[in-house]
Amino acid sequence: MAAGFKYNIEPEPSVEERYDVSTGVRRRGPYKLDTTNLVVGSFLPSFTPIAADLVKKTAQVAIRVEVYEKFTTGSNTTLKIKKNSLAYKGMHLGNGAHGATINGIDKSYKAFDKLTLAADFGETLEAGTVLYEATEVSGTTPKVIANSALYERKQVEDGIVLVALLMRAFEIEPMKLAMPFSDIDKANMPHFQFNAPDATQSRQTASVAKASSSQDGLMSKEDKAKLDGIAAQANKYTLSAATSSALGGVKQGVKVDDATGQEDAHTKLNALLASLRTAGVIASK
Repeated sequence: MAAGFKYNIEPEPSVEERYDVSTGVRRRGPYKLDTTNLVVGSFLPSFTPIAADLVKKTAQVAIRVEVYEKFTTGSNTTLKIKKNSLAYKGMHLGNGAHGATINGIDKSYKAFDKLTLAADFGETLEAGTVLYEATEVSGTTPKVIANSALYERKQVEDGIVLVALLMRAFEIEPMKLAMPFSDIDKANMPHFQFNAPDATQSRQTASVAKASSSQDGLMSKEDKAKLDGIAAQANKYTLSAATSSALGGVKQGVKVDDATGQEDAHTKLNALLASLRTAGVIASK
């Protein structure tokens, strides 16, 4: 290198294997990337979720954000997300039931980016929740749904940007992906096999939802307080004996054989009455 010259070239980062590369299958031919709302000069990491038009041979990034810290609804317009997302000002976020519009992005924090929303999202979001770019503020419909993944790291440039895509991959490690996939993406990608997240690898995504009537989970403090308020043996119940004025428990009487004649009928009737009294069905003498 000649003296006096300084080259500030970004080195190619060392990428940890994000899936079993022996299972990766690429789609035929390059795809033209839609760079709308992408920053020129930035890099898209490998395995970024992509919505590919297989007929027109075009590709669009399925922009997703992962919640960094639990968001509690109720006049709350601050949402912390994991860093290095492709979120942009004016983008709609959604999860299928609720949504919000991004008014601002603060990237000055080391561990997370802070989004300022135009209004409360309308739902409490646990850490690790993945939200998609929605078509409108209601958040009910994703702008695109991924069906592919970016094969290799690619720089966003002015003009035409051609990319290679994966159509199949197995043993995908979600914790190692730079860009998250939403559940709606995964459901649309039958040839991609995602491993279950390893809760020991990330503090932010090791969250367990509260238990519900249909799903196991953690007990809420409210349910714990209710449980503590139940007295010992509160559900222990002793059935009282029946009386002439109240229902109660009775026992099965002893067997009384059928009478065989008129003389025997008197004896059997007395035996039957004795059995019913002993069982508590009728009052004693």
